[in-house]
Amino acid sequence: MSEILKISNLNKNFGSLKVLKNINLSLEKGEILSVLGESGCGKSTLLRIIADLESKDSGEIKLQDGVTVAMMFQNYALFPHLNVRENIAFALHKLSKTERAKVLDELLDKFQITQIADKMIDQISGGQAQRVAFARAVANKEKLLLLDEPFANLDHHLRHTLRAELKQMIKNSAISAIMVTHDKEDAFMLSDKIALIKAGEVLDVGEPKQLYFEPKSYQIASFLGQINSVKECENLPNEFKEWLKSKNYMFRPEQIRPGDKYEAAVLNSRFLGAFYELDLSFMGAKFKALINSNTAFGDTFKFDVV
Repeated sequence: MSEILKISNLNKNFGSLKVLKNINLSLEKGEILSVLGESGCGKSTLLRIIADLESKDSGEIKLQDGVTVAMMFQNYALFPHLNVRENIAFALHKLSKTERAKVLDELLDKFQITQIADKMIDQISGGQAQRVAFARAVANKEKLLLLDEPFANLDHHLRHTLRAELKQMIKNSAISAIMVTHDKEDAFMLSDKIALIKAGEVLDVGEPKQLYFEPKSYQIASFLGQINSVKECENLPNEFKEWLKSKNYMFRPEQIRPGDKYEAAVLNSRFLGAFYELDLSFMGAKFKALINSNTAFGDTFKFDVV
């Protein structure tokens, strides 16, 4: 893989407010990077600086030679007074009429929107609008796509469908992408790697599974979901102590699985739809587990760890 973007020691202030603090990130060819953080953490400002829509105060943004950038906005920024065909053609205005028509037909076919080419934007679905916006964003063969909260205005069911579709479109188009989002599911489902950002600082960068199951700190662990934090107890079996130590005394509820190695008392059980959440007591240590079968208060729960 080759590095197409490198951000070094990037800083941005708005007056006395430090919005971005010494940001260092890189992106390899073909990767999807998610910048994950809460509202106001600086992630959208970072995206705008990469897109050259906002100036930086210091630091460096280096793009590989020949890499051009396109941006797909949160609301897709499609023109309501133009139909689908005209919206995409807007990005091809530098081409001759003949060449523009050829490229336009290719894009309509590639993104399976030929059948809606003459419809106005208010006549198409959310999924179709996303495909139109994506086709327009990559019409000029840009190599880096910037995505600003692309699912923020969609309901949960549609988000789930469009995440997979957008990832497939990005990968099939052989481009790289940076997405900013506040939603952990967006980041987990789309990303090759995630940059966690808080108050303008990058806490960590890594593959989703590695960040989730091997967090470097409790702050990072709790940022990504529910975490058990268990201090070493004298009564715990040696093997369990060693496992705890290897996890830096932090582990996810999903890392407790039904088995026959250990036995804990069930203090509480909550139905969560696909899973039951258990509060467990094990030889002085208390923690949570997620399992797919019910176990009631007062029962014993036999388990293994992973």
